[in-house]
Amino acid sequence: MIELRVSRESDINSLKELYKSCFEESDEALELFFKRIYKPEICYIVENCGELLSMLYLLDTSVNGRKAGYLYAAATKPEARGGGLMDGLINFAMATSGAELCVTLPASDELYGYYQKLGFKPLTANIARVTRCELERHAVDYNREDVFVNNYCGIRNRVLKNNFLFWNNNEDNDVCEVSEIICDRHNAAYMFSDLLNITKADRFIFRLSPNQDYLPGEPERFAMAKYKTNYRPDDIYAGLTLE
Repeated sequence: MIELRVSRESDINSLKELYKSCFEESDEALELFFKRIYKPEICYIVENCGELLSMLYLLDTSVNGRKAGYLYAAATKPEARGGGLMDGLINFAMATSGAELCVTLPASDELYGYYQKLGFKPLTANIARVTRCELERHAVDYNREDVFVNNYCGIRNRVLKNNFLFWNNNEDNDVCEVSEIICDRHNAAYMFSDLLNITKADRFIFRLSPNQDYLPGEPERFAMAKYKTNYRPDDIYAGLTLE
């Protein structure tokens, strides 16, 4: 008999088996996930006569103070796919958790189409691609102490407000990818100056929220959201990471 329920500690071995069969993940990363993130109450499963068929993890988050969930590692056994199990499980998880909306980051175009069929709506990020010369025109120099990545990461972890910058500078090429930048237009100019001083990259890619328009960019599909209530927030920025 098909049953939808919240997971239990006794399900862990079966959950790990399904996880490894559906995702390319190292054993070390999988063990770390179950050690640091997994809790029975954030995992929802479909089983048939004791056999695990589908699972998903709905990680606690919020949007503008409203309860939301980040859909992670949703998977169904290949032989059980196509019967609507995941659609029912997502709705069950949202109802059980009380989340007003569910956000996910599909890993492929195929998955974007799949989640759209399940009622998810696209969310966008503003992707700005600029050369070093172009960024210099937006930057404002100022007197400052040396800026290091650990300083910014510390600020991000402690306060997550006003000015902070998180970047990934790949030493193998001349592209600097900026994953997050949170500040107003005035302070962005100072951050650009810092960025130019700590990297020699010739090209920059910024992932910005839709309302950050201080660099020329184009909206790109980035995440998807499914809503349970009439609450429809504008310009959700789904810059989500597991830490």
